Amino acid sequence: MANADKKQSGGLGFGKVISIISAFIAAIVFIYNGFQQAGEEAKKVSLAKAADGTMAVHYIDVGQGDSEFVELPNGETMLIDAGEKEQGQTVVNYINSLGYEEITYLIATHPHTDHIGGLAAVLREFDVKNVYMPNAVTTSSTYDKFLTAVEKENCSVIEAKAGVSVVKDESKGLAAYMLAPAGSGYESLNNYSAVLKIEFFNTSFLFMGDAETVSENEINADVSADVVKVGHHGSNSSSSAAFVKRVSPQYAVIECGVDNSYGHPHKEPLARWQSVGAEILRTDTMGTIVITSDGVNLTVSYDSASKGAQATAPAADYKWALNTNTKKIHYPSCTSVTEGNGKNIEYSNKSLEELQSAGYTPCGRCNPHE
Repeated sequence: MANADKKQSGGLGFGKVISIISAFIAAIVFIYNGFQQAGEEAKKVSLAKAADGTMAVHYIDVGQGDSEFVELPNGETMLIDAGEKEQGQTVVNYINSLGYEEITYLIATHPHTDHIGGLAAVLREFDVKNVYMPNAVTTSSTYDKFLTAVEKENCSVIEAKAGVSVVKDESKGLAAYMLAPAGSGYESLNNYSAVLKIEFFNTSFLFMGDAETVSENEINADVSADVVKVGHHGSNSSSSAAFVKRVSPQYAVIECGVDNSYGHPHKEPLARWQSVGAEILRTDTMGTIVITSDGVNLTVSYDSASKGAQATAPAADYKWALNTNTKKIHYPSCTSVTEGNGKNIEYSNKSLEELQSAGYTPCGRCNPHE
């Protein structure tokens, strides 16, 4: 009996072993969940001003459009584009949430509505010191409203073109300057895009607007960068193989809308950026993306909770918006189109003569003409 008692007291017993194993597994799960939660927290966009002496680039999710807000290490700010008109308040709210009341440098890359549409709202809300825009015009009412807002702001207006220096602060290791447009007489407004490079000590950022291969080929300056805002929302009209190799970034950021009608980003440029080792970051899948630099290291965060929250904007690369119900021809920026949320709308680059032969008539509100 004594031996039996000794055996019982010396062993753990089956039930006790199961309890220990269960507790061990629970501890592992707890630790794993803790790390997972910490990882998720690290991914979230921090809506607070960048720390002194650091630089943060916010690739704001504005659907099918572009908008980048830059907190420069010298305390100044820069906004590059602001998406479509309906995204203007999104951009305003985002910048307000960071606590800023002034924009030192505002860059309108080119006159397409998915880039300048929201800038009128920005100009009304903030004290804008300097506006940069290329020598390119369009007849859209959105462009007219942008120009009117610039005039009312009474700020400095500088032509955006290759060779223009935006800011240079050697004490902060900071330089921002234009690489394009390097020519004129382009058939596509996209090639008038202001292309900007920002250098902060050992890190660099490249912003391509909607620049296509024509513009890429004209840039003679050093385009190598750690981060590139990919041209034209990842369209195959941009990001040529030769240009991609010249840039060879660590990160390639693509701003586009969820399930957009263009199929952006196209698979070919995605493959080219990946072939040089770039990690692809997309606003349609990740929401707003923020990349912070201390001059040496880059940190990426994003707001996955907001992905897909921004509505896909109207097509901006077509001449006409056609209402298949009323058989009217509109400019894509016409309020008859934008107020209808795209209902019964198709887009076309056919001539007015062809469209009228097909039974369409010009809108009396926007008076489209070639």
